[in-house]
Amino acid sequence: MTTSVAAFRNEFSEKVLNFIWGQWCQIGVAGSAFQRSRWVVDPEPLLAFTTEVARHDARMFDEVLNWLVTNGQWINTQRISTIAKRDRIGAPAVIGAIASWMSDHDRSMKWRGVARHLIATARKEALFFAQPNRPAALDEQLEAHFERYGLLRGPVHTRGMAKAVNMKDPLNVMFKSRAAFGIGIRADVMAYLVTTDGGYARQIAEILGYNHMRVSEVLAGMAEAGMVTVHSAGRTKHYRADREQWQSVILPKKSDTPTWLNWRSLTRGLTAIWREVWVLDDTRADAYVFSSKMRKAMQTAKDDLLNSGVPFAIEDDKGYLAEAYLPVFVNSVDGVLHALAGRPQHT
Repeated sequence: MTTSVAAFRNEFSEKVLNFIWGQWCQIGVAGSAFQRSRWVVDPEPLLAFTTEVARHDARMFDEVLNWLVTNGQWINTQRISTIAKRDRIGAPAVIGAIASWMSDHDRSMKWRGVARHLIATARKEALFFAQPNRPAALDEQLEAHFERYGLLRGPVHTRGMAKAVNMKDPLNVMFKSRAAFGIGIRADVMAYLVTTDGGYARQIAEILGYNHMRVSEVLAGMAEAGMVTVHSAGRTKHYRADREQWQSVILPKKSDTPTWLNWRSLTRGLTAIWREVWVLDDTRADAYVFSSKMRKAMQTAKDDLLNSGVPFAIEDDKGYLAEAYLPVFVNSVDGVLHALAGRPQHT
């Protein structure tokens, strides 16, 4: 196996960042041309995951802040707090710093609530990992909101180039649903039902990250109002929306139905690999250690990645001893990232 830790880390990180960058561009972030995907964008898991990975890309990070100034009203701050904590994705201090910073740009109280619940640490570190030594030598004033959370960076310069979310794009159906039904469970449940074959209350609650009983109440109300149909199988109820009925309300006319992506599962899986890759010391990890750590990472990530709804295969690690597993792992990760990008897996 000739792939080094550094080489794999660089390629893996670049592909993940490119994918995430494309999703942000899809919903209005200013950026160069990107390859359009087919996945519904779910903003809270996307934002939570971005708070960790974009510490390796300062430009992406600040463009997302610009986007939040323009579109932050569409973010469900309670949901991002719940998902980040429950799924252990993202960087809590970064989420707190962003929420604190956003409180200066949003008159509502929702960002202040997030900032208050995330405790700042006394430890000081660079926000961006690519410049670990720069904060001590910064000539410009440190950004106060981020410094309060132990994160050192210069002032944020908002360029005002982010666009409002395009509500006519079917991939932005969660935003369109929130515009129609408000920020909350009802909007997100409807977006899910319109883009899938429906599901059970507990299943939908798990996918979206909401309380099961609350989702059950919303679905029952929708069924009573004739917004969705319900089919009972014993004590279990399957809910489904009439896509034709809701086409003109949630999805643009004559548009293809976008593909639902389980962002919670995807970001949990990618996080498991991302963290193991970045914790490795590339100057000391030989092929055996590298393979062992990546086997552990994939064992943690596998079920989540497979449950994300992205079509790819992950080869079982059984039968591959020691470093013999490394090329299997690299090929599996390559398959995941190529599928996310809409390209076939290399063979």
